[in-house]
Amino acid sequence: MSEEFKAELGRRIKELRKLHESSLEEISEMANIHRTTLGKIERGEREPSLSIALRIADALDITVTELVNPESFRTPKEEYVIEDADIYEKVPFGSSAILWGIEAVYENLDTIDFAFQRRGGRPLAEQFDEYSALSTVIGEFFASGVAEESEGLYEVNAGNFPDLISTGKQSGVPGIEVKVAMETNMPKGHLPKPGMYITLRYVLADRDGNYERGKRKDTAWIWEVRMGEMEPDQFNKSNTEGDSGKTATFSADALWDFDCVYLNPDMMPYSRYKDKKALSAVQNQTTL
Repeated sequence: MSEEFKAELGRRIKELRKLHESSLEEISEMANIHRTTLGKIERGEREPSLSIALRIADALDITVTELVNPESFRTPKEEYVIEDADIYEKVPFGSSAILWGIEAVYENLDTIDFAFQRRGGRPLAEQFDEYSALSTVIGEFFASGVAEESEGLYEVNAGNFPDLISTGKQSGVPGIEVKVAMETNMPKGHLPKPGMYITLRYVLADRDGNYERGKRKDTAWIWEVRMGEMEPDQFNKSNTEGDSGKTATFSADALWDFDCVYLNPDMMPYSRYKDKKALSAVQNQTTL
C-alpha cells in the first residue's frame, strides 16, 4: 500500500467516523482494536490489515469497499431489474433477492481485490488459469446473497445440488441451482438434473464499468440473470476432452425460455439481443 493511499484511507476513515458521530474511542472499541492503532491509521501512519479494515467498516456500518474506495463501490441498478417476471410466482422471494445476490458478488469480489491491491497483486479475475473457477466463485457469492435476503427460507447447500435449499421454515419452497457462464456462453453442469435454476452471465470490464465487446479486462460485471425450470431433455450432453465425460450444457432454446429478471444493457456482449421483451423492459425503465 503506497504512502499516498494510506494517507487518503486514513482521512476517509476519520471523515466517516465523524459522520457516524462517534469518537475515536467508540469506534476502536466496536472494532476491537486499540485506540492508538485507529489513531495511527487515521493519520496515515499505519497500514490496516484486511481484518482490521473489515472490523472498522463494520463499526461504521458500511462495507469495506465503501471504506477503502467509495468511488468504485459497485451496486446493481434497480432499473435493470424486471420485477413482473412470471417466474416469481413459483419462488418465495421477489426481485430484491436478485439484487442482493448481485450485490453480494460485487462486495465480496471487491473485498478480495482490495486485499490483493494491498500486496501489489492483480485483481481476482486475473488470478485464475480458467474462467470456470471465477464463475464458480461468483455463483457461490450470489447464492449466499439470495439466501440472506430470503427471510430465513433458504440456506446455502455448500458443494451439493441444488445450491439453495429450504430451511424448513415454510412448506413448498423449491430448491434452486445457480449456474454461471461468461459472456454469451450457455451455462453447464456435470449432469442433466431437472429443477429450478437461476443463471448468471457476466463480462469482464474495467473497475469503472467501461465495457468493450470482445475485450476482457479485470473486473467481473453481471449483465444478465435468468430464472426458470429445466427438464433433463433440455440439456445438450457432450463428451469432449476436458469435460470429464459428464458435461451437460443448457440448450439455447431452454435458456431463452427462462424469464429474464435482470439485464444490464450497457454490458451486453451480444450485438443483437434475442430477448426483445426484456431489453425493452429495462430500456423503458432507464428512460423514465
